[in-house]
Amino acid sequence: MKIRVIGSGLIGTSIALALKQSGCSLQMVDTDKKAEQLANKLVDGEIFDLVDLIIIAVDIASNKSLIVSALNENPHSIVIDVASVKSNLLQEVAKLSDNAANFVSSHPMAGREVGGGHSARSDLFRGRAWIGIESETITGKAKEGLEFLVKSCGATLYWYSARNHDEIVARISHLPQLISSALGSVVNQSNEADLNLAGQGLRDVLRLAGSDANLWSQLLIENSEPVMANLQLVISKLQMIKEMISNGDRKELQQFLIDGNNGLRKIPGKHGLVQRNYASLSIVINDEAGQLAKIFNDCAKADVNIEDLSIEHSPGQLTGLITLSVSEKDEVKLFDHLSSCGWDVFQVKSR
Repeated sequence: MKIRVIGSGLIGTSIALALKQSGCSLQMVDTDKKAEQLANKLVDGEIFDLVDLIIIAVDIASNKSLIVSALNENPHSIVIDVASVKSNLLQEVAKLSDNAANFVSSHPMAGREVGGGHSARSDLFRGRAWIGIESETITGKAKEGLEFLVKSCGATLYWYSARNHDEIVARISHLPQLISSALGSVVNQSNEADLNLAGQGLRDVLRLAGSDANLWSQLLIENSEPVMANLQLVISKLQMIKEMISNGDRKELQQFLIDGNNGLRKIPGKHGLVQRNYASLSIVINDEAGQLAKIFNDCAKADVNIEDLSIEHSPGQLTGLITLSVSEKDEVKLFDHLSSCGWDVFQVKSR
């Protein structure tokens, strides 16, 4: 299959890398010729005029016009976009192109806080959800094109209406970005010396604050209605917290935190299954090359799978703390094995 990817950023190049592994021939196109050149080198890009599939992976502002151009200039090609806001896109494309039946809109639910083709990964979408936008007008061939794309990227396809899609991503994607950025702006007012005391929790919450400001300002405004509705819910919750703390209402505050615990548990765990409780083992390590490799090697010798991990560094110290999450049945076995290997290991409360 010959495929043209328009947009050589993180998403477009990651899609192309996955498709290349599926045996497709790729052509990368971008207004930024340096980005285009890099992407073509990464996927061994070719030059051809007729293509089976065109993937539009550009910013919201350019998305619709490039979709219409691709449909009108390539009447026999299937066109797929991957924009994260849909609103009235299908209706607008139908007004501007006679080939709208060859267009299928989609949104891969994956990304990174760093952009650009140099950050692309062929496994970016593996095991992730990919939303297809329902439409009665698209052809079976167009649907098959999206199914092929999603399968080649290792993702799972789900079909939603455009409205439902925008409401869902406002809560699970756009709202987390806003909360992380809001906290980042507060942290920005802190003394840098004080931030040496920051633990992994702050870094976890602030990870999304490193996202592309130009991209996200477009997304938030484009999806303003559901974003504003969800933002108001958070504002209401924060106001309630303020009143609870002010009134010293510990019981209500505890219930609020428990509601947060329950919200976390609703998020599917590994392989889409119900979240499991893991046991945690903390290990004090020297901050030097090879320490992690030694730990993982010892875990492999114990035949224990590491489900998750976190790393923290002590301010001004040449040591760090790595916390391994393992299944509860493996906790004692791994603790005993790592202790026997000379590691300074501690059992911590399961989460």
